[in-house]
Amino acid sequence: MTRREIFFHELATAGIQLNASQRKAVTHTGGPLVVFAGPGSGKTTVLTCRAAYLMQVEKVRPKELLIVTFTKAAAEEMKMRLAGLPGVGTLRAQSCDSGTFHSIFLRILLRVYGNVPKLLEDWEQRQIIRDLLRLEGQEGNEEETVDVLAKIGICKNNLILPDQIQAKKRANVDFKRRYKLYETWKQQNNRWDYDDILLECHRLLSVNADVRREWANKYRHILVDEFQDTNYVQYEILKILSANAELCIVGDDDQSIYRFRGSRVDYLLSFHKQFPSAKKVVLSTNYRSTEPIVHIASSLIDCNKKREQKRLSGTGRQGEPPVLEETADEREEAVSVLKYMEDLLQTGEKPDDIAVLYRTRLQTQALLDEMVKQEVPFCLKDSEGHFYLQWQVRDILAYFKLALNPHDLDSLVQILNRPKRYIQPEVWMSHLNLPDPQNQPPLQRILQMPALESWKRNKLEELAWDLKKIAGMSPREALRFIRKQIGYDRYLREHAESTGQNPENVFESLETLEQSVLTHATLIDFLDHVRKVNEAVKQAKGSGSGIQLMTFHKAKGLEFKTVIVIGLVNGIVPHKKSLQDKNQEEALEEERRLFYVAITRAKERLRLFSPKKYKGEKRARSPFLDEISVTKR
Repeated sequence: MTRREIFFHELATAGIQLNASQRKAVTHTGGPLVVFAGPGSGKTTVLTCRAAYLMQVEKVRPKELLIVTFTKAAAEEMKMRLAGLPGVGTLRAQSCDSGTFHSIFLRILLRVYGNVPKLLEDWEQRQIIRDLLRLEGQEGNEEETVDVLAKIGICKNNLILPDQIQAKKRANVDFKRRYKLYETWKQQNNRWDYDDILLECHRLLSVNADVRREWANKYRHILVDEFQDTNYVQYEILKILSANAELCIVGDDDQSIYRFRGSRVDYLLSFHKQFPSAKKVVLSTNYRSTEPIVHIASSLIDCNKKREQKRLSGTGRQGEPPVLEETADEREEAVSVLKYMEDLLQTGEKPDDIAVLYRTRLQTQALLDEMVKQEVPFCLKDSEGHFYLQWQVRDILAYFKLALNPHDLDSLVQILNRPKRYIQPEVWMSHLNLPDPQNQPPLQRILQMPALESWKRNKLEELAWDLKKIAGMSPREALRFIRKQIGYDRYLREHAESTGQNPENVFESLETLEQSVLTHATLIDFLDHVRKVNEAVKQAKGSGSGIQLMTFHKAKGLEFKTVIVIGLVNGIVPHKKSLQDKNQEEALEEERRLFYVAITRAKERLRLFSPKKYKGEKRARSPFLDEISVTKR
């Protein structure tokens, strides 16, 4: 038997049977290769088998093989599965040069420089931006901070530095200044963020011919996973590294969903233009899902124009047809979802095999409320930004808490200047540090400050009176009073204008809160419920067990026996941001890909939910539902 025959015989003995397309992808040599791998098509199997084939049949030394993944988890899984293949073993698998883009590029820098500046943690980056914003007189809240960092990331991923930005609009001028201040802070403190690894590696390989030659000659084969998520700087570095190597990229243009991070599906679709001799292989057989699920997924994604045309197919495995359930509103949707999950659990389905997917984190509010009430265990993948932790919601909760407990200093600090009352913290905090034998509430003590201007005193007296009123209101009445009478809505509009944010986005969490308070009669009852939800979320964070709750984005790469998709209304799926995008068609196609990713996570059952009213208003169902054939319940 030839080496090739022995290789495939040993794979078959190990229970790995490759179809014709998979074999082509595994065995191709002699030039670049692009593999379009649909969901459930055995992409990881093909990548690991290709790596094993190159080492065992083509006699490529492990150190001449570079395997690039997008996450640490994917890199570890790749090594583990590669080590488990016949004839490979742990030593050879570990000897391959593999890892994420960042880890591989950092390795190059360390080999040349010996060391690099200490990398900033996420929380450190947020703190730097928060401090910069507050120095400018901005709130520096989480939403603003994350927005600035996201824009900086996009610029760096496209090799755009602050001085290259031609800004005229006020918002762009502000961003350019903040970006430059952020970079200056890092230089002065000898720190890097993770995107600096990409920038410096690209610069080094571009300007240093000796280093470029060394690394361009290091690898014979380069394998890249999830290539549809590649951004500009990553692709440019890959082209340098693969100058004398055979480049194999694997990806699915139909699952390109990170445009907001700077990823471009064009790099995958136009790969043959950059590498004219590249061979194309399409993996179109879905081994994950039943035929009914594969059928509606194909119908949906066929509506996209900017894609590699391919006919997706299943294995002939039949199953339940996907079902669409229309509910009166999101509250009824939550109750129906829980009833469906309860029926599944009674038939023996494991909680970990059930996933509830949604477009945005705010959509979890009604479902989380019901799950906590009914004590249903869950695992929340997006716990850091769940509904009751949104800064606007925390402001309202602070008003509720302060109304019930005038001694709650933390709540007073949070809302004292929301809306603006022009009371500077450094002034009144020093006053509160003075002894107070009478143990008066903080707000009363501030009112007694001798140097307090009369107009400020009037504002604080009005706040004290408003808090007394709120204490006797229902949560719904209190929320409306804070928004309209106290002026919190006006504060949010001013905030949106000063930060260049879309007012609709700033108000979104409060519109959701309007629905959340409806089922609670008193502030005490509602705050106790919020406490229970926050505790449940904290316990669920990363627990791994229970019903799996996550966004469409978080679900990518995963699979579940049962997938439940909620909130399928126009403006959410597709998201309203896509309808306002200057490249509307491109944005709309990405939204369709997102929904495609969600439904292709399902192995056996798919249940879709579309409320007729959302946030108290009538909503049309998602137009994507008109592109698929589902059974109505």
